[in-house]
Amino acid sequence: PRNPLMEEFLECGDYQGLATYCEQEELRAEGGVAKPEVYGCLLGVYLVQNELDHAKLLWQRIPKAVKQSNGELGELWEVGKRLWCREFSGIYDLASNPAWPVHLSPLVSELIERVRRRVVCLVGKAYSVIRLKDLCNLLGQSEEQVRQVAESCGWELDVQSGVCRPTPCGVGTTGTQQLLLKEQESLARLTDIVSFLEN
Repeated sequence: PRNPLMEEFLECGDYQGLATYCEQEELRAEGGVAKPEVYGCLLGVYLVQNELDHAKLLWQRIPKAVKQSNGELGELWEVGKRLWCREFSGIYDLASNPAWPVHLSPLVSELIERVRRRVVCLVGKAYSVIRLKDLCNLLGQSEEQVRQVAESCGWELDVQSGVCRPTPCGVGTTGTQQLLLKEQESLARLTDIVSFLEN
């Protein structure tokens, strides 16, 4: 069954709004058991927002019968477990399942995009040199795709020796810069609110 409100949140990319809506639906659910779509979206949003603690607690409170009759919830939690353990190649393998339901497909796509951005940032901070093969594994992409990512980040590529020389996150990474700017804006807004409340 389609839920126009959930679809609207997904189309707008308002993941926090979707999380709030799903949390409210879970609290209002008759008998304390929400619809599987609500659990799926909420679990997906928690993973997208890298709120792994919330995702784990949600997984624990989803009734066993709902988990058993909705296999996509188990598959989504498998992605969450890989996130928890930072097994990036496993995340991409599980998430590339083309059979995700309509309400989960956009969340899984966004999750993969965000995980890749985080990995790019981490690689930029942690490595001065990394083999292209290892970078392909970390990003779950082909060598050609990884070359494009490296070039867009301004990283030095040595195709002959098969290595990449990353630079820290934010140097030439447009998507990552936008993500960092959003986080800085949110932090500034929060600081303004706290300052207002204290004064």
